[in-house]
Amino acid sequence: MIKILFLSADPTDTARLRLQREFRDIEQKLQQSRYQENFELKPALSTRPGDLIQAIVSFDPHIVHFCGHGTTTGKLCLEDESGETLPVDSEALAALFKLVADQVECVVLNFCCSEIQAQAIVQHIPFVIGMRQAITDQEAIAFAIGFYTGIGANRSIEYAFEAGCVQIQLQGIAQLTTPVILRKEDQNPPSVYIERAGIEQQCYEEVMQPGSLIRIKAPDKMGKTSLMNRIVTYAIGHNYQTVTLSFDGLVNQTVTSDLERFLKSFCIAVGDNLNLPNKLNEYWDNERSSIHNKSSTAISKSTRYFEKYLLASTARPLVLALNNVDLVFEQRELGSDFCSMLRGWNEKAKQGDSSSKIWRKLRLIIAHSTEYYASLDINTSPLGNLPLVVDLPEFTLEQVQVLVQRRGRNLTTHEIEQLMDMIGGHPFLLVLACNHIALYQITLETLLEVAPTLEGPFSNHLRELLNTLSQNYELKIAFIRVINSNEPVNVNPNIARLLQRLGIIKFQGNLAEPRCQLYRQYFGDFLQS
Repeated sequence: MIKILFLSADPTDTARLRLQREFRDIEQKLQQSRYQENFELKPALSTRPGDLIQAIVSFDPHIVHFCGHGTTTGKLCLEDESGETLPVDSEALAALFKLVADQVECVVLNFCCSEIQAQAIVQHIPFVIGMRQAITDQEAIAFAIGFYTGIGANRSIEYAFEAGCVQIQLQGIAQLTTPVILRKEDQNPPSVYIERAGIEQQCYEEVMQPGSLIRIKAPDKMGKTSLMNRIVTYAIGHNYQTVTLSFDGLVNQTVTSDLERFLKSFCIAVGDNLNLPNKLNEYWDNERSSIHNKSSTAISKSTRYFEKYLLASTARPLVLALNNVDLVFEQRELGSDFCSMLRGWNEKAKQGDSSSKIWRKLRLIIAHSTEYYASLDINTSPLGNLPLVVDLPEFTLEQVQVLVQRRGRNLTTHEIEQLMDMIGGHPFLLVLACNHIALYQITLETLLEVAPTLEGPFSNHLRELLNTLSQNYELKIAFIRVINSNEPVNVNPNIARLLQRLGIIKFQGNLAEPRCQLYRQYFGDFLQS
């Protein structure tokens, strides 16, 4: 018997959602299954924190399904005693699921911007599904229908996830990249972090400097977030206040054409993480600006909100770590202005006037994937000339040797060279390889045989990349040309930046080649023109 717990909350101070419809559709799909007797679905509506713990502990579910509202910073919105919003952060939910990790197999977070929660929970639960950004009622219901059609057919969690994504496509909804599935076996254990030749120490020293600004650049899954988290942890150890924001949830269709709306969301998100109430109506809406340029006015108001309220509310230095900033840089209406604002804050700390003291509290960390965007070259932008720009390199042979040893494997130098011939010094792929060898007790030779196949340890990662390339014809054709050439080739700069961000190409001068043989072999077999 597979037990499914359906948890919902629709606080009275939020927009109404069709949560009953989502439950009925799930119930219907399970009842229509020929395996219907194998499932027990239990609802828990208007969920409060006490209800949450009681429902999970007493029902012992295998699948826990959340639906309702999420904040832009990834918090789950439950209901308080009066029925209004009570945000729950990722640490609290992760702690809860740690208690029931021996029973729960999958958690579905079918609400806006829930990937942050998913990343915390997956440390304890085998499968967690979240949403990378804001989703509509229609998207949430479509995904639920597809997912539980797969579950009802007695298929795997991964199959059901794909069915949910297909259902979104069938209904003509554009947000195909919104759902994300995380697997516990894919998570990097903290002990595998490998320092890179003094880069960390440079960052630690810089974040201690008043008004500092650190920019971290590397393709996806190369360790930007890990390095950022290390810097934040170091700052916490020095009694700094910290806020880490991912722009996945802040940048969406409602704000990409409106700088003021975006900056308001940004200010609210920072304040929410500092546990400060929203006071935009006091510090923003009532400001009288003599600036007639709309963008400059929005930047001026955002700057005032930080200076007069957010920074003024803490006596300690504040580290503001901004991840996935590519999503801002890619927006013509936002990128350049946002760069100017952040650099302006950095300069304010150096001015020596009456306001510089408060700006010296702020330490900024920015992580992004590439230098070139459709309307923005970071190198010539206000963020181009900084004291510390970290361009994360691949692991060296020596660093891979350390990684392998920490994972308890004994590989010779020649074997490590063979491994790097296949996947290069790519940190994420190397950790997957080491974990797979340790988990299944296989030889390196066996790993290399299955690496570019559907049964290899990289199959989920490769399939996600394949889906991304298949949905963009220009990207697909350009990458086919790259992998079919024995020499580096010239690629349109706008296309190259997207391929670089995905981490599947590297450059020799201005020419592109596959980042590693794994990508050349796999996509040579599965990517068709």
